[in-house]
This record gives sequence, structure tokens and C-alpha cells, in this order.
Amino acid sequence: MVLSSTTAAPQPDPDLQTGLQYLRAGWFDRAEPLFRAALGRYGERPDILHYLAVCLSQRGALSDAEAMWRKALAKDPNEPMLSYNLGLVARRQGRLDEAARRFRDTIRRTPAHVEARLALASIHIDMGRFAAAERELVEFVGKLDQAIQEQGSEALKPLQARARNMLGYALYRMGHFSPAIDVLDMAMADAGDDAARRGQILGDRALALGGLGHFDEAIAEAGRALEFAPESASLNHVVGFVLYHAGRPTDAIAPIQRALEIDPAFTAALKTLALAQAAAGKGDEAVDLLRRALRADPQDRDAVLQLSNLYIEQEKFAESLEILEARLESAPDDVRALNNQGLALRGLKRFEEARRALKRASRLASDDPLVLTNLGRVLVDLGRAAEARTLHEHALRGLPGDSRLLAHYGACLAVLGERDKARETLDAALAANPDNAEALAARTSLET
Repeated sequence: MVLSSTTAAPQPDPDLQTGLQYLRAGWFDRAEPLFRAALGRYGERPDILHYLAVCLSQRGALSDAEAMWRKALAKDPNEPMLSYNLGLVARRQGRLDEAARRFRDTIRRTPAHVEARLALASIHIDMGRFAAAERELVEFVGKLDQAIQEQGSEALKPLQARARNMLGYALYRMGHFSPAIDVLDMAMADAGDDAARRGQILGDRALALGGLGHFDEAIAEAGRALEFAPESASLNHVVGFVLYHAGRPTDAIAPIQRALEIDPAFTAALKTLALAQAAAGKGDEAVDLLRRALRADPQDRDAVLQLSNLYIEQEKFAESLEILEARLESAPDDVRALNNQGLALRGLKRFEEARRALKRASRLASDDPLVLTNLGRVLVDLGRAAEARTLHEHALRGLPGDSRLLAHYGACLAVLGERDKARETLDAALAANPDNAEALAARTSLET
């Protein structure tokens, strides 16, 4: 926690002076009783409430700390540090919308509050609002560049490295892989000898290289990143993540497990490990991992969707429907959840219900290739292959050359009696993925 420069005690007090010295030294347990003594003498003064709240937050008493900061802000509503610290404590308790509001309030009162600006951008990233994070960070980076040029000072370079690192990551998450690499290269130049920052930048650069499909480079970059911080859970996870997406799920397992040894609460690593385990043929282990993630957060959308997908692959269609139920009750317009519901219902041969779920999904996402192709499959099941054909063709315009979509389209053409075109389409599906069992089965059936 950063201490306010505008909440100093109006008169010298030995407890406050000593407490502040302890606070700056990080000795929060020693500082707390001194601030409590001062609180007893002077009452609920904003500065004393603030200092005491810092101590409470450091020992994990977040609710008590928050109550004190709220009292302090009510007494001194123009003090930006109080709203900033309320934002920090709200974030630690998972109340991200409130945290963002507090950081915006801090910036409104103190436009030059660097930590609040970066915290707000970080909140946007945590909430998946990557375009909003990009806007914040582009403006911030531009102002820092101007300040560096005007002052001719290198002192701002570490801050610029941090901001550019965040911007590069936001661009990566938006799918802008090449621009992300360009920004991360500039961040690396700004980082100087900061090993921790250089490792983080290289890790994010590895992710962007993987997004471009340059997996050999990505794996090498992730390895270099890990050399800077071998005990970093995040960078061990990056290594595993890149290996998994490079088609090496068995190799990915060990570094992801190491990430979880370092940080057992690393939920993203749990979900990546589940993907790797499933791809390596360890479906039961993957299910256990995802159930563990859901015990920690029953509202974890990604874990729900991942587990429902895994159950569908295992042909446990009833279990998939069960895991989706709560998600669809709370978010009935979740397209991916509706898509999985449709697949599970199809697996149970409840074709009309499957059609309704996928039709709803298609209304919400009219160009989603997977939703369209799955709706087409159900229409073929219902004897409506002519309607399904246009959906498959629409889907392939979105994902041309996708083996799954080609297999579904080929099966539809076969039902329509267009055997030559069906063979051609299914051959293309197998050329794209020789292990596509559905395409192989449909292709074989054309020869019998």
C-alpha cells in the first residue's frame, strides 16, 4: 500500500511517528498497536484510519480494513489515496466492477496517479475487456513517451516497460499477435536489467508467437523466459500452454504441474492442465482437475464449458447437461453453453430439443461456424438435410478448410445423394486431419 502525502498528522505524535517508520519498513505488526493507541487518543481521524487499515489489509483482515478506509473517505472525500486503496481491497475480494469504479474516481481526482491508471487497465484485462485496456494503456504509454522525451530521463523507463508489457498482453488477447510482438520488443528495450520484467515480457512474446503458429520459436522463447524466473508459476504455465498448443500435450504436463506446485490456487493452470491431460488420453484426470476448479469457483465459465465438452467427448451426455444447467440458468444467452447443450442433447438423441438449443444459439451468433455446423448436423438427424446444407456452407465460409466442418458437410451431401461431391469433401477433411474419425466413417460408408 502507498501512503498518502496529504494525510500527515497535524501535530507530532510519538506513536504516529514511530508507527509510520515501522510502516515504511514493512513491519506492519509493530505499527498496528501504535496506530490503535493513537486512534484511542485522537478518535477516527482520516490519517490514522488510513494507516491502521494498511496494517489490517497486510495481515488479511480485508473487511475490517475496508470498513476503516470507507470511514476515512467519508471524512476526507477529496483524498485520492483512500479511494485507490478501497479499489485495491475490492479487487482482492473479487469485486472487480467496484474496484474499477474506485480507480476511475482516483484518476478523476488525481489524473497523474500512475498506479491507479495501471490498476484500472489491469482490471480491464482481468474482466476480459481487452479493448478498454488497450485504450487506457495506449494513452498512458503515449504520455510516458512524451515525458521521457521532454525530461531526457531514463528514470521512467521501468514504468514504460511495465505499461508496454501490459499493452502487449492485451493486444495478444485481442488476437493482434504481430502488433503485440512489436510492443513487447519495445518493452524489452525499456526493461533494461530487470530480470523479472524481462522474463514476463518474453513469456508474453512466446504466447504471441504461438498465436501466429510459430511454435518452435514460441517454445524457445518460453524457455528463455523461464531462465529469468524458474520459480515463476506464470512462466512455467506459459511453457506448458505453448507446448499444448504446439500439439505436444504430453510434454506440456510437467511444466504446468510445476506451476501448480508453486501456486496451488492457479486456476488457469488447472484448466490448461486439464486440456493437456485430455489430449494425452487421461480423460478421468482431466475431469478431476476441472471439478477441482469448479469447487474453487462454481461460476467459472471456462471450467464449466471445458468440462461439458470433455463429457461430450466421453459420450457422457447426461453429465454434460447437468454441468451446464446452472450456467444456462444464470446466463441463458451464453452461446457456447447453448452449443454444448445442443451437442449433449443430440448425443441423447433428443434431436428436437437439440435443434431448439442450437437455433437459439444461432440467433445470438448468426455467423458462428461451430454453432451453424452443429445445427446443420441436427437438421440432418431430423431428415432436413436440404436446410442443413446452407448452414454447413455458411459455416465453411467462416472456417474454410476446417476438418470438422468439412466432415459434417460431406456427411450432409451424402444424405442428399451427392456422392461425388461428398467424397471430394470428405477427402479434403481427411487431408486436413487424417485422424478425423467422423470423416473416415462417412467416407468408408460411401464405398459400401
